[in-house]
Amino acid sequence: MSVRVLRDASALPARPRVARAAPAASEPSRGNRRITPRPGVVTAPTFEPPRAPLRERLAARARALREALSRLYLRVIGPLRVLGRILVALGLVAASVSVVRFVDRYARTSPEFAIDTLTITGNERVPSDELEETMGLAVGDNVFSRSPEELRRALEAHPWIASARVRRRLPRTFEIEVRERHAALVILLDVPYLVDDEGNVIQPLEEGDPTDLPVVTGIDAGRFAREGGYRRELLATSIALTHEWESASLARREPIGEIHVEPDEGLTLFVGADATEVRLGRGPYREKLGRLRRVLDELARRQSRPLYVYLDNVRRPERVTVRVR
Repeated sequence: MSVRVLRDASALPARPRVARAAPAASEPSRGNRRITPRPGVVTAPTFEPPRAPLRERLAARARALREALSRLYLRVIGPLRVLGRILVALGLVAASVSVVRFVDRYARTSPEFAIDTLTITGNERVPSDELEETMGLAVGDNVFSRSPEELRRALEAHPWIASARVRRRLPRTFEIEVRERHAALVILLDVPYLVDDEGNVIQPLEEGDPTDLPVVTGIDAGRFAREGGYRRELLATSIALTHEWESASLARREPIGEIHVEPDEGLTLFVGADATEVRLGRGPYREKLGRLRRVLDELARRQSRPLYVYLDNVRRPERVTVRVR
């Protein structure tokens, strides 16, 4: 067997080339299975980091433990502090209440606070002992047994006391100033009632009450009790008329004995010792009283007395009708 060795590659016979078809555009290239990674598979090599020294690991764990304890402290100690403050505040409140109760008990029972001065001023009609009974207070009682406000309300509930002012001066003094009501009228309903100068009904007329007051008659008692507006207007008009009567200088020479309310709510007066009838009608009354005074002055010069004087002409207010006795 003979072997032919050719040292020149160019001398080798040419090897026919086989044409390969190009891969279709829709078909992906498969590539080299040995070096091309599959989709979704990580082929990069992973290396485990070198392990830290034991000292560093122990220090890290100690730090983590300290942080956990700090968080626990904040979660637990914070509420405990708030709870402690609340308990301290409650303790202080309880102690304060106990001290206040002790002081109050001592003040209400100690003879050092027994009343030795009880002064009442401003009362003319109502005796002082009656006012003391109304208040429920007397010399020797404890100064804290009743408050000034309680005493004021008790006094103002009295029918003859319009207002009261009470001062407590420690350790043993009460100073009381009252303003009494002044009766101005007597109104005749089912029984006579006293009315003060502010238009307030005081009480039924009793023995010892003033009787030299104008008496208002002709009142519709049912309407007076039922309608506050009617009651207030009637009393205010009657009181205002008495004031204007006095301003016209008629009160001394011709005192009013009766004020009669007519069905149309006009007013008729009966004045003087002989009960002269003065028909005024409805207000205003100032000009009418001026004309009445001139009439009375003229009759006095003639030395005569009127039986009646009518000043209620609505169409001719300036006209006065007089009949002489």
